[in-house]
Amino acid sequence: MSGDPSSNLLKLVPLGIPTLIIADDPQLIAAACAAYAHWRAAAPDFEPQIELRLAIGRASTEKVSLAITVEGSCLWLSGEGVCGSADAAARNASVTMSPEIAKDAAQFAEICDTLLLFILARNGRTPVHAAAFLLCDLVVVLAGPSGSGKSTLALAAASAGYRVLSDDTVFVQREPSFRLWGFPRAIHVYPADAPAGEHPIRNRNGKLKAALRIGAPALSAERAALVLLERGSELALSPAARAEVIEALMHLDAGFDLLQAASRAAFEALASGGTWRLTLTSDPAAAIDALRDRFAATQ
Repeated sequence: MSGDPSSNLLKLVPLGIPTLIIADDPQLIAAACAAYAHWRAAAPDFEPQIELRLAIGRASTEKVSLAITVEGSCLWLSGEGVCGSADAAARNASVTMSPEIAKDAAQFAEICDTLLLFILARNGRTPVHAAAFLLCDLVVVLAGPSGSGKSTLALAAASAGYRVLSDDTVFVQREPSFRLWGFPRAIHVYPADAPAGEHPIRNRNGKLKAALRIGAPALSAERAALVLLERGSELALSPAARAEVIEALMHLDAGFDLLQAASRAAFEALASGGTWRLTLTSDPAAAIDALRDRFAATQ
């Protein structure tokens, strides 16, 4: 059974890797079914490569923020009502959380994502700090440091009707063939940049952001164009030297810098589809139009 809430098992294929979730409470399986609806697996010959165990526990007596520690292939996380760990070498993880966290969809997904993506990132799915959206079968990858405009462009692409892979992180598969993966989650932008209406506000790396649903996401593609973002007074899109783009992107933000060698190999793979430089102004919709016009010829 791939995900019956009455069962204690859930079969998934996040980023194409068979994963088994085992829980001690049906509430946790129901929460995981909702959080990972895009990755449900039904194959009868399912052979899991990753295992995540979930358990219900009591809330902690100390009120602390979620803390994450990484050492080699291991990660530990702890906070109010949650304690977990992941071993990327062994490809397994476990977490105990309070009933209150299990009922909070955003908190539940954040905790499980942290554990799963830590393992996936060290097993053939290298994370790249970039937004990405789909033009027919071509993924336009928009890369740059925090604050370069990735999320705003992802929102503009979604508003224009394009399927978005991610507003912040995509995952590069190099073997047995190239594939770029997204991981469907909300787009996070500053409240001032969000469309009119009520939106959940979340703390993202110490900054308050509005969380916006992106509609039907794209999960993966086999072709990509790598675009380096920069700010300027006039919109411009032009080819860029492959080596220059890769070196610029190797100034890795915190977290991504734990995978230096794998990141360079991922950028090399992305760059094989062509490299570009996009100068952004305050009009993200115009930038999406420019990207559409340029890459339409490659379809």
